[in-house]
Amino acid sequence: MNNIEWVITIGIFLAFVVWAFSFYTSFFPDSPTHASEFVDIINGKVLDFIMVDTYSVPIRVNHTLEETDVVLNFTYVWPGISKNSTRIYRGPTELPCQIIGDDIYFQSDLTNLTYNYFTMTYTNISMEQRCSGTFDIENSNLTFPWAAEHVKLLSQSKINEMTNQSYQDFKTNLSISRDFRIEINVSGTEINFGSAVPNNRNVYVKETFTKLEETNGAVDIRVLVW
Repeated sequence: MNNIEWVITIGIFLAFVVWAFSFYTSFFPDSPTHASEFVDIINGKVLDFIMVDTYSVPIRVNHTLEETDVVLNFTYVWPGISKNSTRIYRGPTELPCQIIGDDIYFQSDLTNLTYNYFTMTYTNISMEQRCSGTFDIENSNLTFPWAAEHVKLLSQSKINEMTNQSYQDFKTNLSISRDFRIEINVSGTEINFGSAVPNNRNVYVKETFTKLEETNGAVDIRVLVW
């Protein structure tokens, strides 16, 4: 019997301790959520808005002769509305290209190296057709693309869409409650959007390095939250 009474007494005591602790803490308001806990969320929302899904398709052409203005072609199935955004590059140089139906044609010099490398890029946004070359495609050479690689790039059109809104409207549309500022450096050109950075608050920063979809220029994006 003594053991049972002891267990009951301990149980009553522990219940009282729990109640007392809850009663005591109820007098103190919850501490505000720290800005550092929001910086990743806000950074993600901002990047999702101003960046676009871009795809890069490697192309390798086997060639053993030195030729100029060779026309190459292949058939491709573009996803969604991305066909018009297509461009062809050799290294950093954009090449003349045409799209007819599901066939793309591009023109380039070929070297006598074993392989000549090219890249096709496209982005899932609506625009006027970029491939608008006028070269003769009658004697084109069939080649084959490799698998597409996905990357997120900053889009100037999405930057414009952001800056055409007021800061408050942009916050509301993205369901953001904290204050923030976006600083974008595109090859030395600064674009700033958002609230002025306060002097008396802790400011948390997320930085992203990428490229601008329209020009392939280097981009540094900084999202500041407080």
